[in-house]
Amino acid sequence: MRDAHRDEWEERHRRGGVATAPSPFVASALDLIVRRHAAAGETCGHGAAGDARREPTMVDPRALDVACGAGRHALLLAARGYHVLAFDFARPALVALRAAAARVGAQGRIDVVAADATSWPVRPASFDIVVVVDFLERALFPDLRAAVAPGGVLVMETFMVGQERHGHPRNPAYLLRPGELRDACRGWTVLLAHEGESTAGAAACRAGIVAQRPREARFGERTRPRDVDSTEPFGSYPRR
Repeated sequence: MRDAHRDEWEERHRRGGVATAPSPFVASALDLIVRRHAAAGETCGHGAAGDARREPTMVDPRALDVACGAGRHALLLAARGYHVLAFDFARPALVALRAAAARVGAQGRIDVVAADATSWPVRPASFDIVVVVDFLERALFPDLRAAVAPGGVLVMETFMVGQERHGHPRNPAYLLRPGELRDACRGWTVLLAHEGESTAGAAACRAGIVAQRPREARFGERTRPRDVDSTEPFGSYPRR
């Protein structure tokens, strides 16, 4: 079954039938991270493109892009100054990512790995930001949380229940339930979130969250979440 699923996605990438532009929500999440550090009086560094939006308090900050596809978010993260580990099981997508990274001079900041997200081990507390977009495997929620370093953030966004009215995916296994991302990030600080139907461009039902892991979490300690919700639309999304 996994081989058939891989074949399907590889064919999609060969046809070019996948999203190529970064999610507006992910871009907003990265901007928010920088604004929070600026508000704390910290000095911002500079991303690869020369703008002052690099994560400012870490030396060579590390990012993980899960099920990265052709690298729309890996490239964005690299441009913001992160060293990115990007992995996917669709080899045509990874070929496209390597080529795109070479074109923009980011090949030294992106490590590309061919691997299945459902079986590839991720070292705990290794990444300052973990990005997961348009990929849903609920069994991986604990591993994704564990991969985030203390003080780091988890950024997740994908389709939710209601999307079946507009197009793919229609399988409930690939659709978030209302409030599911908040439940998955329980005990962390929710910095940004959205959920529901967007009518900007192609109609879609999506949910996203930016949640920060406590900096010093002790065993058994519960951190009270401080939620900052966004009511602004995050753009339009292609149907899948």
